[in-house]
Amino acid sequence: MNVLVTGGSGHLGRDVVRLFKPGGHRPRILSRHAAPSGEAEWVQGDLATGQGIREAVAGVDTIVHAATLSPAAQRGRLRPVDFLRTPSDVDVEGTRRLLAAAQRESVSYLVHVSIVGVERSRLPYMRVKLAAEELVRGGGVPWSIIRATAFYWLLDRFLANMKRMPFWALPRRLEMQPGDSREFAAYVVACAIEGAGGMRREFAGPEVLGIRELARQYQQERQLRRPIVPVPLPAAAARSAGSLPADDPVLGRTTWRQWLRTKGGEQGSGPGP
Repeated sequence: MNVLVTGGSGHLGRDVVRLFKPGGHRPRILSRHAAPSGEAEWVQGDLATGQGIREAVAGVDTIVHAATLSPAAQRGRLRPVDFLRTPSDVDVEGTRRLLAAAQRESVSYLVHVSIVGVERSRLPYMRVKLAAEELVRGGGVPWSIIRATAFYWLLDRFLANMKRMPFWALPRRLEMQPGDSREFAAYVVACAIEGAGGMRREFAGPEVLGIRELARQYQQERQLRRPIVPVPLPAAAARSAGSLPADDPVLGRTTWRQWLRTKGGEQGSGPGP
């Protein structure tokens, strides 16, 4: 099938494109960046402005909508502004433009990538992701929505930015179940091949860990020694920051420590049943 991957130059999108190729599918990438040589078919465009969307969707059977915009994820740290507002031009306005183009081209199916716990969080970015889900549900294109927990590469980015701090102040009670984005990519591709399925099972890593244990393992594998100081976290903030998946999620197999030991550089073994 001809499949468009929005955000195809990102962490998740690159693996989605790579996994489509062996099955004889023809992936096309929509990205703000110029096409590197030797890659899949590439359309340079921008969901935030509408540039390139019509060209990217033309002749496509299926869309995997993996593009998103989180300033906190890009910079690898939270700022006070992230608790007040976040851009919506990619996730909301861009999703609306993409759905309109998909309807015009009679695209048969759209897979939308989202985040576990968006309906329980008050963080502006999570509210934007929820708004995008609602657009997909009512957008007139057959759909699947697939939610995932936080990815290891994102935790690695946040913790790497703490290396110079003399001590790490981390929440006392905050459990997470992060996973490998490469294993999630395999699940996304499988869902895309199966066809429209509505709300799919959520994806998570194989183990539930507190944020302080995640930090301890990070320090051990990166040969760091920083005191970890527990700090209280209000219940509402915990719900926003550390949502666990619903019952019966699809589980990856790569643990946090395993991922750290390979520095995220080797392919995981794929999601479990």
